Amino acid sequence: MMKIWIALVLVAFAAGASAQTCTCETMKWATCEENPCSCTILIGDNRKQLLDCTQLIPKCYLMKAEMYRRSKGQSYRGFGGKPDENAIVDNDGIYDPECENDGKFRAKQCNNTDQCWCVNSAGVRRTDKGDKDLKCDKLVETYWVRLQLVHKPVTGEVATANLKAAIADCHSQTL
Repeated sequence: MMKIWIALVLVAFAAGASAQTCTCETMKWATCEENPCSCTILIGDNRKQLLDCTQLIPKCYLMKAEMYRRSKGQSYRGFGGKPDENAIVDNDGIYDPECENDGKFRAKQCNNTDQCWCVNSAGVRRTDKGDKDLKCDKLVETYWVRLQLVHKPVTGEVATANLKAAIADCHSQTL
Protein backbone atom coordinates (compact mmCIF):
# COMPACT_ATOMS: atom_id res chain seq x y z
CA MET A 1 0.00 0.00 0.00
CA MET A 2 2.82 2.38 0.87
CA LYS A 3 4.49 1.74 -2.52
CA ILE A 4 1.27 2.62 -4.36
CA TRP A 5 0.89 5.82 -2.35
CA ILE A 6 4.52 6.83 -3.08
CA ALA A 7 4.00 6.04 -6.78
CA LEU A 8 0.88 8.22 -6.87
CA VAL A 9 2.71 11.09 -5.19
CA LEU A 10 5.56 10.82 -7.70
CA VAL A 11 3.14 10.74 -10.64
CA ALA A 12 1.29 13.80 -9.28
CA PHE A 13 4.59 15.61 -8.72
CA ALA A 14 5.78 14.77 -12.25
CA ALA A 15 2.48 15.96 -13.71
CA GLY A 16 2.78 19.22 -11.79
CA ALA A 17 6.38 19.71 -12.88
CA SER A 18 5.57 19.05 -16.54
CA ALA A 19 2.69 21.56 -16.39
CA GLN A 20 5.22 24.19 -15.35
CA THR A 21 7.39 23.57 -18.42
CA CYS A 22 4.79 24.88 -20.85
CA THR A 23 4.84 28.63 -20.33
CA CYS A 24 5.13 31.73 -22.47
CA GLU A 25 7.91 33.94 -21.15
CA THR A 26 7.19 36.66 -23.73
CA MET A 27 3.46 37.09 -22.95
CA LYS A 28 2.08 37.27 -19.43
CA TRP A 29 -1.54 36.95 -20.63
CA ALA A 30 -0.94 33.69 -22.53
CA THR A 31 -2.74 30.48 -21.70
CA CYS A 32 -0.57 27.43 -22.35
CA GLU A 33 -1.56 23.79 -22.76
CA GLU A 34 0.62 20.66 -22.83
CA ASN A 35 1.05 17.81 -25.33
CA PRO A 36 2.38 19.48 -27.36
CA CYS A 37 2.96 22.79 -25.63
CA SER A 38 0.97 25.57 -27.30
CA CYS A 39 0.16 29.01 -26.01
CA THR A 40 -2.61 31.41 -27.04
CA ILE A 41 -4.02 34.81 -26.11
CA LEU A 42 -7.61 35.92 -26.36
CA ILE A 43 -8.09 38.64 -28.98
CA GLY A 44 -11.89 38.54 -29.05
CA ASP A 45 -14.86 36.62 -27.71
CA ASN A 46 -13.89 32.96 -28.26
CA ARG A 47 -11.09 34.13 -30.61
CA LYS A 48 -7.65 32.83 -29.69
CA GLN A 49 -4.37 33.71 -31.37
CA LEU A 50 -1.65 31.05 -31.39
CA LEU A 51 1.71 32.44 -30.20
CA ASP A 52 5.34 31.61 -30.86
CA CYS A 53 6.73 32.16 -27.37
CA THR A 54 10.33 31.73 -28.53
CA GLN A 55 10.10 35.18 -30.14
CA LEU A 56 8.76 38.59 -29.22
CA ILE A 57 5.00 38.74 -29.70
CA PRO A 58 4.04 40.96 -32.68
CA LYS A 59 2.73 44.38 -31.66
CA CYS A 60 -0.50 43.88 -33.61
CA TYR A 61 -1.37 40.82 -31.50
CA LEU A 62 -0.43 42.70 -28.32
CA MET A 63 -2.75 45.57 -29.23
CA LYS A 64 -5.61 43.17 -30.10
CA ALA A 65 -5.19 41.39 -26.76
CA GLU A 66 -4.98 44.71 -24.94
CA MET A 67 -8.17 46.02 -26.54
CA TYR A 68 -10.00 42.78 -25.77
CA ARG A 69 -8.87 42.82 -22.14
CA ARG A 70 -9.82 46.50 -21.89
CA SER A 71 -13.33 45.76 -23.21
CA LYS A 72 -13.73 43.09 -20.51
CA GLY A 73 -12.48 45.33 -17.68
CA GLN A 74 -9.36 43.20 -17.23
CA SER A 75 -5.87 44.51 -16.54
CA TYR A 76 -3.85 45.82 -19.46
CA ARG A 77 -0.63 47.84 -19.68
CA GLY A 78 -0.58 47.77 -15.94
CA PHE A 79 -3.12 46.65 -13.38
CA GLY A 80 -6.75 47.09 -12.51
CA GLY A 81 -8.14 47.88 -15.97
CA LYS A 82 -6.31 51.21 -16.28
CA PRO A 83 -3.34 52.03 -18.49
CA ASP A 84 0.02 52.25 -16.76
CA GLU A 85 0.69 55.91 -15.94
CA ASN A 86 3.90 55.66 -17.99
CA ALA A 87 2.41 53.76 -20.94
CA ILE A 88 3.47 55.03 -24.32
CA VAL A 89 0.51 55.65 -26.62
CA ASP A 90 0.76 57.05 -30.15
CA ASN A 91 -0.97 60.33 -30.98
CA ASP A 92 -4.24 58.70 -32.03
CA GLY A 93 -4.41 56.58 -28.91
CA ILE A 94 -4.86 52.85 -28.75
CA TYR A 95 -7.06 51.24 -31.39
CA ASP A 96 -8.23 47.70 -32.13
CA PRO A 97 -6.08 46.80 -35.16
CA GLU A 98 -6.57 44.32 -37.97
CA CYS A 99 -3.63 41.91 -38.16
CA GLU A 100 -2.28 39.71 -40.92
CA ASN A 101 -1.82 35.99 -40.18
CA ASP A 102 1.88 36.57 -39.41
CA GLY A 103 1.13 39.26 -36.82
CA LYS A 104 1.93 42.28 -38.99
CA PHE A 105 -0.50 45.15 -39.16
CA ARG A 106 -2.78 45.32 -42.18
CA ALA A 107 -1.79 48.37 -44.21
CA LYS A 108 -5.32 49.84 -43.89
CA GLN A 109 -6.95 50.20 -40.49
CA CYS A 110 -10.56 51.22 -39.89
CA ASN A 111 -11.15 50.26 -36.24
CA ASN A 112 -14.71 49.06 -36.92
CA THR A 113 -15.73 52.47 -38.26
CA ASP A 114 -16.22 54.12 -41.66
CA GLN A 115 -13.08 56.17 -41.07
CA CYS A 116 -9.87 54.50 -42.26
CA TRP A 117 -6.17 55.31 -42.40
CA CYS A 118 -2.91 53.73 -43.56
CA VAL A 119 -0.35 52.57 -41.00
CA ASN A 120 3.31 51.64 -41.06
CA SER A 121 4.74 48.37 -39.76
CA ALA A 122 4.70 49.78 -36.20
CA GLY A 123 0.94 50.39 -36.47
CA VAL A 124 1.33 54.18 -36.44
CA ARG A 125 -0.92 56.22 -38.75
CA ARG A 126 1.00 57.57 -41.75
CA THR A 127 -1.82 59.17 -43.78
CA ASP A 128 -4.76 61.44 -43.16
CA LYS A 129 -7.95 59.62 -42.24
CA GLY A 130 -10.39 58.89 -45.05
CA ASP A 131 -13.38 56.72 -45.87
CA LYS A 132 -13.48 52.97 -46.55
CA ASP A 133 -12.36 53.59 -50.16
CA LEU A 134 -8.94 54.76 -48.97
CA LYS A 135 -6.19 52.80 -50.74
CA CYS A 136 -3.23 51.54 -48.74
CA ASP A 137 -1.41 49.42 -51.28
CA LYS A 138 1.27 47.97 -49.05
CA LEU A 139 2.55 48.12 -45.52
CA VAL A 140 5.41 50.60 -45.25
CA GLU A 141 8.20 49.06 -43.20
CA THR A 142 9.54 51.13 -40.32
CA TYR A 143 13.15 50.43 -39.49
CA TRP A 144 13.88 53.19 -37.02
CA VAL A 145 11.78 54.02 -34.03
CA ARG A 146 12.64 56.95 -31.79
CA LEU A 147 11.95 56.42 -28.11
CA GLN A 148 12.12 58.98 -25.38
CA LEU A 149 12.60 57.26 -22.07
CA VAL A 150 11.86 59.11 -18.87
CA HIS A 151 12.74 57.73 -15.47
CA LYS A 152 10.99 58.52 -12.25
CA PRO A 153 12.87 61.07 -10.13
CA VAL A 154 15.67 59.58 -8.04
CA THR A 155 16.90 60.88 -4.71
CA GLY A 156 20.55 59.88 -5.02
CA GLU A 157 23.13 60.12 -7.74
CA VAL A 158 22.66 57.93 -10.82
CA ALA A 159 25.43 55.37 -11.32
CA THR A 160 26.10 56.17 -14.97
CA ALA A 161 28.51 53.24 -15.46
CA ASN A 162 25.90 50.75 -14.17
CA LEU A 163 23.22 52.30 -16.41
CA LYS A 164 25.44 52.08 -19.50
CA ALA A 165 26.33 48.47 -18.70
CA ALA A 166 22.65 47.52 -18.26
CA ILE A 167 21.72 49.14 -21.59
CA ALA A 168 24.62 47.41 -23.35
CA ASP A 169 23.55 44.09 -21.81
CA CYS A 170 19.96 44.54 -23.01
CA HIS A 171 21.19 45.52 -26.48
CA SER A 172 23.48 42.49 -26.76
CA GLN A 173 20.57 40.18 -25.81
CA THR A 174 18.42 41.53 -28.68
CA LEU A 175 21.06 40.88 -31.35
